[in-house]
Amino acid sequence: MYQNHPIIGICMVRADDERNFTMIEALSRKIHAIGGRLIIYQSTTLMSWQSKPEGGEKAVFNMVNYDYVDLMIVFSEIINDEELIDSIIQNAKAHNKPVFTIGKPKPGCTNFGFLYVDGIEKAIRHVYEEHGCRDYCFVAGPEGEATSELRVAKYREMMDEYGLTESRDRIFYGGYWSVPATEAAHEILQLDHMPKAIICANDIMAITIADILGEQGIRVPQDVIMTGLDGTVESQANVPSITTSGCDMDELADMIVSAFQKTQKSEPLEAEYLSHFSLIPSQSCGCADRTDGVHLSRFLKQNIERQNEKLFVELSFHDIYEKILGSPDVKNIPRILRSMKFVDHLEIMVNEDSLRNNVNPLIEDYRVGLDFRQRVMYQSGRDLSELPSATRLPDFSPDFDHLIGLERPIILSPLCFFSRAVGYLVYAPEVTILNYYMIMPYTNSLSEIVGSYSMVRHLEFNVTQMDHMARHDYLTDLYNRNGFYTHLPQLMKRCSTPFYAAITIDMDGLKYINDKYGHETGDLAIRYISRAVAAAVNANSICGRFGGDEFVICAALNNVHEAEQIRRSIHNYLTEHMTNTSLPCDVTVSIGTCVMDSEEFEFDAALKVSDERMYKEKSGKKNRRT
Repeated sequence: MYQNHPIIGICMVRADDERNFTMIEALSRKIHAIGGRLIIYQSTTLMSWQSKPEGGEKAVFNMVNYDYVDLMIVFSEIINDEELIDSIIQNAKAHNKPVFTIGKPKPGCTNFGFLYVDGIEKAIRHVYEEHGCRDYCFVAGPEGEATSELRVAKYREMMDEYGLTESRDRIFYGGYWSVPATEAAHEILQLDHMPKAIICANDIMAITIADILGEQGIRVPQDVIMTGLDGTVESQANVPSITTSGCDMDELADMIVSAFQKTQKSEPLEAEYLSHFSLIPSQSCGCADRTDGVHLSRFLKQNIERQNEKLFVELSFHDIYEKILGSPDVKNIPRILRSMKFVDHLEIMVNEDSLRNNVNPLIEDYRVGLDFRQRVMYQSGRDLSELPSATRLPDFSPDFDHLIGLERPIILSPLCFFSRAVGYLVYAPEVTILNYYMIMPYTNSLSEIVGSYSMVRHLEFNVTQMDHMARHDYLTDLYNRNGFYTHLPQLMKRCSTPFYAAITIDMDGLKYINDKYGHETGDLAIRYISRAVAAAVNANSICGRFGGDEFVICAALNNVHEAEQIRRSIHNYLTEHMTNTSLPCDVTVSIGTCVMDSEEFEFDAALKVSDERMYKEKSGKKNRRT
């Protein structure tokens, strides 16, 4: 319950599917009539037909906030992942929330199903009683599949009732889709005579078989009556339009709302509620009320409108795709997205990690779910100056109060890239089939944009890192020889001072430290010297590590005395900061310098002189120790 509104959560796939949309539209009207609200958690992956979702798609089902969700509805018939279904149910039960399933019963849940056999019965009765047909065959779904065999049993029951013994066992299996239905059609053509009516267990098979019969010169309905089941829009757009039966979605929605109200009063529920089918007579059985082509015209217009809208969106996304990928500043993304034409309410949330260039989104052990931290990259009506802003799960929208007030279903859809969740979308459009149709192109395009943005930024980061590694010493992060000589011309071009100096610094006694204290201590000493060298120079200098314990500086000087100041600064640093280290011994260096007039300065020649002076100083130290 949220602000006195009962909240019903729905877990499903493809809210844009025509049949699913019809169910959502009916349920939305009924739920809103009692003051309730719908939140739809949907995957765009087709989990039906054995295509299971990847981990990133599943992330959306973990976004349910049971603090205010009063009922979970799971479309168990179209989610083809039993583990996922069981997980959703277990989570709801753990929070003491009732669970309704639609299509496939699950233990401990109230199931709402469809009386598919009711549609079979009504089709046969219509053909028998209205058209006087006495000769049938039946095209079922997959052989041995439970719901398919239930429809076969109903067909046989009807044949027994009418005493049509020859038709009773004239059964073919079309698998619910076009390829096996084609095989079934050819088997029917091999019969000793063409039946007067072919009853199909769904619309796709009826459309397929009607087409094949037509190729053989067998006319529907003049030569054979054809019926389907499911009430799909394709059945009415076909030529001839297919007589079919559709689930009474209003009846189903009424049953769900009534059962939900009973849960609120702790009243007992039945284990299962079944919705009836309504017959839709059409051309394929000889009914004449659909011969004007209105449904085909409407279907074509709707599809043209959808395709045009989709094309517009894809072209627009192509434009913003290039702009976003070319804009490394995250703050520019909301401004770029604002140029896009979206539905009347849309929010785009992106994982915090998906915006970080140092995170590789494709490594195997990288998480596939959603981050706890999300960035709001776009929000309908939001001032651009306020974006991007932060939000955290499970509070999926900073504008939740506004969404609840819209009295529309709220749809959450994951953004996924290479099977990983990179964010999610929050939709709350007006409930029209076109608006819901656009969910898929929005989600797919934004998934690609966000995922590609993350990859491009990480690629740029890697290029920068590799360039840094190629030009910097791994131990001290000073320039290596390559990096030093790359930046040397830039320094000399930038600094027009009267003098330049080459300075060579070499550590005293590195071998002694390595032998007595170990190479790790030697490395610590080298890093300590690098800090002293870096601290001694300014922006008009560059410094690097050329070898094991050899450091080099090129400094632009205003006067010849500045080279000596650098020398003293290095020695002073090593003395003054020793107590802040864990080194077990003092660290000292030998330093050689060579200062030349800028017009005569040539670095390598000056470096050779500074090397000689450094070695002379080091040699003197050895003689003193001896």
